Amino acid sequence: MSEREEIREYLVEMKDLSALMVDLAFSSVMYNSDEIAEEVYLLEERMDDMTLAVKKLTLREAKKEDEPERLLSVIDLADINERIADAAYSIADIVLRDIEPHPIIRAIMEETEEELGRVQVRSGSVLIGKTLQQLKLPSKTGTRILAIKRGNRYLYNPGKDDWIEEGDVLIAVSSDMDKLRKLAGEEVNED
Repeated sequence: MSEREEIREYLVEMKDLSALMVDLAFSSVMYNSDEIAEEVYLLEERMDDMTLAVKKLTLREAKKEDEPERLLSVIDLADINERIADAAYSIADIVLRDIEPHPIIRAIMEETEEELGRVQVRSGSVLIGKTLQQLKLPSKTGTRILAIKRGNRYLYNPGKDDWIEEGDVLIAVSSDMDKLRKLAGEEVNED
C-alpha cells in the first residue's frame, strides 16, 4: 500500500471515529454510562495515534512533492478530527467526574427505556458467525448495534450484511441489555 493510500485510509477511519466518539460521548451523558464514557477515552487515544501517523506519513510524502504545501490540508484535516475527538473526550469526562446532570438531562434519562452498553461476544455465543440481518436484534431484543470493535478496529454503523465474531465487542443501545449479554455469552446477575 502506498503512503497516499495509507493516509487516505487513516483519514476515512478518523472521520468515522470522530463521529462515533461524539455519538458515544453524548450517549454516555444521556444514559449516565461510565462504561461508554471510558470507551470514548480509549477511542481518543486511538485518535491521537492516528493523528500522529497521518502527520508522519504526510511529511514523508511531502519530500516527494514539487509543491509540498498542498499537503497542508491533509494535516489540517487530521487536526480537525483530533479536535472533534478531544471535544467528545471532554463531554464523556462529565460522566466520569460524577458531575451532577442538569435536571433536563436527568428527566431525559428517566424517560428513556433504553440502555447503552458494551457487550463482549464469548465463545459459544449464538451470535457468532451470523449477520445482523439474520439476528434481527432490533425486533427480537430491542437492540441497535452502533459499532463493533474487532481487535483494534471499529466497524461503525454496521449494516445488515455485517457479521459477528467471537471476541467482538458490541456497542449497543438496547431496551434489554441483559438479553443481549446472555446472547453474547456473558454472565448476567439476575436480581
